[in-house]
Amino acid sequence: MTTLIHFPVCTRMKHNVLKQSTGMMTVLLLAVLLFTATVPASTQASGQPPLLALASSFRDLWPELSQLYSEQTGQPVPRTSFASSGLLSTQIRHGAPFELFLSADEASVDRLHAAGKTRDAGALLARGTLSLVSLRNQGDDTDEQDLDHTPTLSMLNEGIERQQAFRIAIPNPQHAPYGKAARESLQNNGLWPLPPGFLLNAENAAQTLQFALTGAVEYAIVPDSLLIGAPAELLVTPLPADSYRAVVHKMVLLESAGLQAERLFNWLQQPSASAVLARHGLTPVH
Repeated sequence: MTTLIHFPVCTRMKHNVLKQSTGMMTVLLLAVLLFTATVPASTQASGQPPLLALASSFRDLWPELSQLYSEQTGQPVPRTSFASSGLLSTQIRHGAPFELFLSADEASVDRLHAAGKTRDAGALLARGTLSLVSLRNQGDDTDEQDLDHTPTLSMLNEGIERQQAFRIAIPNPQHAPYGKAARESLQNNGLWPLPPGFLLNAENAAQTLQFALTGAVEYAIVPDSLLIGAPAELLVTPLPADSYRAVVHKMVLLESAGLQAERLFNWLQQPSASAVLARHGLTPVH
């Protein structure tokens, strides 16, 4: 069973970026309070599978990973909640009954550990990378045309210099690790801050990709873990690895973790799990 968390996003492109971020953080806080008020205080007593907090960059690979876990161990598929690592961390601090947290960054796990919300310091899981993506133009039917329109950071720079209006989506840097990395890459390539109206902050990495696939934006920066099986009309350019600090995923057992969560935590460090992560663009680090 998967618990999805949705938050309204402002799509008026000409809003000031600071106002947009402030409004979104208010919505996120309300979502945290609603979640912690409606989820039962204990999930183990009911005999249900453990409830996991998963960064949205795990969304596409999780079905394969959880199914393999169930097949190899005979354990039920865990229940999950996907959101940005920052939001999930906030929910945990407010008492959300998760048993295992798979974060897209080390810092959120380390802060929870310092606050006494985890069993220990956790374990490193994998490193992730980013790509710039855009939809192929409707008239592009040949490989040559595809190459002409493959998105690049220099293309964005040229568009800004020519005062050519476009929109680019990234995960919100205030609470999404891949958003922080995307912002850093833009900064290191002379593209930050973007002119007013150019930037759309998505709730999380998965929504960032959705904005690109639906044509809501011309460009997006997304984790490569979400691009396995992407449609052919999505053009992809990996961002230079040296333009942002490595996005290191970390997992940790929380205070309420039971035996099933412990088994999953240990299994995720096994070669079979690492192979799934690698197929989906995450490089195992253990």
